Amino acid sequence: MIKDAKKILLIDDDESTLESISSYLEESGYTVFTARNGITGLEVVKNLEPDVIISDIRMSGLSGIEFAYIIKGLRYDIPVILISSFDNDESKFIDKCSFGFIPKPLDIHKLNDMIQDALLSGMITRHEAVNF
Repeated sequence: MIKDAKKILLIDDDESTLESISSYLEESGYTVFTARNGITGLEVVKNLEPDVIISDIRMSGLSGIEFAYIIKGLRYDIPVILISSFDNDESKFIDKCSFGFIPKPLDIHKLNDMIQDALLSGMITRHEAVNF
């Protein structure tokens, strides 16, 4: 399925998660960039402006929730999908800073559906910004 080479940034400190998810996304037609932490992820966002960001919540240094708030605060209009293998008692923050949340182990079909929804949401938002 061709996605017009939509760019996805995947941030996770677990190498096997990065490899498996990025492999699936690339096979699905996306251009995938990876980062092993939120700080590196911010550099990728600044330089490449991906269409969607998928970030683990629990990472050393900058958590996925902190990362999502920074993206929002910098006014990047990029949907952030948060993922985590931990039960999240931070759900009130997840709802305010991200497009959605998917628990690990990931349901790859649910992830794909959320990416599609996020891309559609981003297209609608950009269209509204152009036609103010």
